[in-house]
Amino acid sequence: MSELNLYQRINEIRKKVDYIQKDKSVSTGGGSYKAVTHDQVTAILRSHMTEYGVICVPNLVTSKANDKVGDAKQFRYDATYSFDFINMDKPEEKCTIIMEAHAMDNADKAPGKALSYAKKYAVLKLFEIETGEDEESRYSQDDFDVNAHIALIKAAVNMDELKELYANAFGDANDAKDKTAVKLIVKAKDDRKKELMP
Repeated sequence: MSELNLYQRINEIRKKVDYIQKDKSVSTGGGSYKAVTHDQVTAILRSHMTEYGVICVPNLVTSKANDKVGDAKQFRYDATYSFDFINMDKPEEKCTIIMEAHAMDNADKAPGKALSYAKKYAVLKLFEIETGEDEESRYSQDDFDVNAHIALIKAAVNMDELKELYANAFGDANDAKDKTAVKLIVKAKDDRKKELMP
């Protein structure tokens, strides 16, 4: 195997796995959707990565545990990771993928959830594996929790944070095709902006 460079090895793994079936129903509080889990992706790819000598090394780039908002039971954890995919026979050959991830939790599991999410998508995208998931339109109107986004917007401590929270909420509402939620989010942003303005 040592004669293959890293990209040839990645290509060989792509030939072995082209589709992973969604295996888990994920609850959103108001509905659910089917998803591929980190463990399923790992189980299917591990033997091929071992066979072709491709190692994945995760590195935490940035992270932030946000305070709980109001009566919320969970807090949001934001993190950015870099994943180095390395040729074990020539460790100087590596391909790096940067992934951002967010996770909600009420205790200490949020960092692990975010890491699992980020690694799953880094691997799926690198090896171009189809899952049947449509990330751009996964949410339906019943799945979208506008109140959680509004609570975060109302708790923004400065204009930069407000801008980021608004962008996230507006994007999620658009993905959910929830026009009412979009209007509520815009109003919450405008109200908080007035409060933060000197």
